[in-house]
Amino acid sequence: MSYPRKLSHEAIVEAALAHIEAQGLEALSMRTLAAELGVAPNALYRYFPSKTELAFALADAAGHLLLAALRQAAAGLSMLDAVRATARTYLHFARTRPALYAIKMGHCKSGDNEPPSHAEVWDFVLSLTAGLATPWDREDLALSLWASLHGLVELDRADMLGGRDAQATLDVMLDVMLAGLAAQASAQASPRAAPRSAPRAMP
Repeated sequence: MSYPRKLSHEAIVEAALAHIEAQGLEALSMRTLAAELGVAPNALYRYFPSKTELAFALADAAGHLLLAALRQAAAGLSMLDAVRATARTYLHFARTRPALYAIKMGHCKSGDNEPPSHAEVWDFVLSLTAGLATPWDREDLALSLWASLHGLVELDRADMLGGRDAQATLDVMLDVMLAGLAAQASAQASPRAAPRSAPRAMP
């Protein structure tokens, strides 16, 4: 059986991403996607044997879109400014592209496999801590940043911020975190104060 020239792995993923952004993941099926692409449903199974495998590919694609936005936000900035810009962009992506964020976070693993973009996003977050002189382990520091940010996003998605603006809450979190990082970096960079000599005894 021949397949339409326009059909490819990339074309299917692109169409599926547009579909879930417009109608949500629940509305996605092989049949509806095939209709949008103008092919028979069986044609899609040549590229994706199941909807689960398609969702895994969509999670990877969404992760790359998120990563591109994060990299663009951080480009050319100092380390601490890059952390702030990245965090704001992460929240903005989750709020303005909720379907992509949901599928990216909901399909981080398929069995023992994870989308390549998942590790790439983590490597990017880890790189934000590379130039910070602090007493903390780099991975612990990066994970605490990601965990705090992810927690805020999830509270916002669940409408559990009690009417507070997520952006304002994020700014408070960043002010506290970055002040602590700046103080630690300054302390690590400053030479240790010379110990005071013992006072001389009076004759």
